[in-house]
Amino acid sequence: MCATPEIWAAMKVCNGPRQDILISMAYQMGVKGLAKFANTLAFITAGNYTGAAAGMLTSTWAQQTPARAKRHAEVMRTGSFVAYQSVF
Repeated sequence: MCATPEIWAAMKVCNGPRQDILISMAYQMGVKGLAKFANTLAFITAGNYTGAAAGMLTSTWAQQTPARAKRHAEVMRTGSFVAYQSVF
């Protein structure tokens, strides 16, 4: 992921939970798949986590894995794993 400047820029401004979400997305879709989230990554880099979360939820990925996408977007929006409390 370090070889992809847009992902690396987003990773650098994220706290731990948000970084975990980007890593999870890269694991699920591949780094190339995550790199296609150009607007979402730009929102993250700008510190607009609400915009990033909205972008995540309007993707094909969110249609394919809606429950995971909703939880991931909430973590991105809030910066905490509260959305996952009911899972564990």
